[in-house]
Amino acid sequence: MNTQNIENDGDSATAVEAEIHAIKKSATKRKPRAAPKPKSAGTGKRAAKSKKDQLAALLSKPNGVRISVIVERLGWQAHTVRAALSGLRKQGVDVATSKAPKTGETVYVIVASPSVEGGQAGDGAAS
Repeated sequence: MNTQNIENDGDSATAVEAEIHAIKKSATKRKPRAAPKPKSAGTGKRAAKSKKDQLAALLSKPNGVRISVIVERLGWQAHTVRAALSGLRKQGVDVATSKAPKTGETVYVIVASPSVEGGQAGDGAAS
């Protein structure tokens, strides 16, 4: 609250009204928020891949991928990569680990993954 003294030859009501008017006027000068842009559907552009999809794509390479590459590409820390790999294993994806011969760094590769339709490995078609 403004505690400024206004000397106005006894016309304090006019000063208060002027201050209220100034406050209301400044409040109406705010720019309204822009409406959210509608998501374009069917424009030919593909939606961005999720980090999980990107991780699966990296792990699907024939020779696998080093953890340092995953860290660099996804912007994750090493412990986050290992946690995500654990989550993939819980979903039934068979992720193999090995050591790179030159650097000794851990290399991960997907050996087998669950079927897309069934959601679980080994699910057959319902009869």
